[in-house]
Amino acid sequence: MHLGRLLARLARRHGDRIALRDAKGDWSFACFGARLARLGHALRGLGLGRGDRVALLLPDIREYLECDYGCMAAGLVRVPLDPRLPPGDLVALLRHAGARALLTHAELAPPLALLRDALPELAHVVSVGGPLPGAVAYESLLASAIDAPFEDGDAADLATLNFSGGTTGRPKAIMLRHRNLAAVLQNTIAGFDARPEDVFLNLRPLWPIAQLVMFAHLAAGATVVLGGRFIPEAFAAQVDSSGATRTSLVPTQLVRALPHMTTADPRLARLTAVILGGSRLPPADFATALAVCGPRLGVLYGMTEAPVSTYLPPAALRDEAAMASVGHALFSTELRIGGPGGAALPPSEEGEVMIRGPHVMAGYWNDPAASGAALADGWLHTGDLGRLDATGLLSITGRLKEVIRSGATSIVPAEVEDALASHPDVAEVAVAGMPDREWGEAVTAFVVLRPGATPDAAALVAHCRAVLAAHKKPRRVCFVEAIPRSHYGKVLKPQLLALAGDA
Repeated sequence: MHLGRLLARLARRHGDRIALRDAKGDWSFACFGARLARLGHALRGLGLGRGDRVALLLPDIREYLECDYGCMAAGLVRVPLDPRLPPGDLVALLRHAGARALLTHAELAPPLALLRDALPELAHVVSVGGPLPGAVAYESLLASAIDAPFEDGDAADLATLNFSGGTTGRPKAIMLRHRNLAAVLQNTIAGFDARPEDVFLNLRPLWPIAQLVMFAHLAAGATVVLGGRFIPEAFAAQVDSSGATRTSLVPTQLVRALPHMTTADPRLARLTAVILGGSRLPPADFATALAVCGPRLGVLYGMTEAPVSTYLPPAALRDEAAMASVGHALFSTELRIGGPGGAALPPSEEGEVMIRGPHVMAGYWNDPAASGAALADGWLHTGDLGRLDATGLLSITGRLKEVIRSGATSIVPAEVEDALASHPDVAEVAVAGMPDREWGEAVTAFVVLRPGATPDAAALVAHCRAVLAAHKKPRRVCFVEAIPRSHYGKVLKPQLLALAGDA
């Protein structure tokens, strides 16, 4: 199904029922549907056509979802951008996507002169939430458009480009079509048992693919509450005041919130599910979370290339085997554990997790080689190591890929290594993810200093912070005498990580 038709159907079916709620008030399904339709017509009125890419660089406000869904409903391709990235990285991503329009906010927008000089194909900049010299005002744009729904799109149309991994060198943009996203919504609604009476509290950034969980709850007729910035000590109070029956957190958020809650906390009385996704929660923290939150924790496994692939519902968290898993395949998802060459391995053997289904990406934008490698033989090769038991319960045991998952954010070690290597005191460097209670994995730098240099971890971190987004800086710096390498020159990661205990 094309999402434009789905959104039009929701507006008609649920009418005056509340779709979105935030500090500014409520939007009914009818109001929300009319506004996103107006946005779509307004953008098409600027000369943007079906398939044109529209980038979103916005804070976590209700207009974000309006822009997000409105673009897709109108047949435009939404390109969400991480607001934490520096201007140079944003320009690289906009160029790679071939974006023709940017919907942004005065607090986040890079200098428009920079954008227009570097990106001649960027024809339009729209400012949401405040004046931005040289940009079109969002509300004025909406006021000039009609609110007729879009119902003529094709399910095979491209809906979104989501960037994953690094932002330098060759950025990868993951292509998801409308039919892919429709399958994600089906997986989520069926697997999570989302219902019209639910109230879903969102405390996560809106720009990643995680916003699809909100879309699924809206598609089920539920109400979504935008709770704003996550504050650990306020989490339980936010759940209580919002009337939330369910929410979604990354493990980092839950670990930070636990000290501010009590066992059987009465403020969580209406809450039935806390959906965890993004990275692994260590068993000790999982046990603490179960003691504090009770049987409310569910575990989601997926990735941008295959969102919402498995789910372990709260009722399944009854033994250690279940606690170490990420659940069973959802609805239309197929799982395989692949050995050498991708051949299926027997139950309980470790290999690469492979996924097949209608929710799996169409490939990487303008990168046929990477697409072919990732989707070989019709299966998505995830780069994750795992096991399937005889019942189909999936456990993730490690990673084939080098990407670090820190606080549900993907970080490519090479980016951090390049930043550190540019410091005059650094002779050699390797970066890896070390297990971390709060972050899942902590970016850890192993540094060999030049002769005569004085170890100064703070200076190296500050150097990285000047050239990288803040979340990519090392959280730990280990000074070592040498980087262990094979005779091919490849870094030996197990030996490298063993050095952390000695540094």
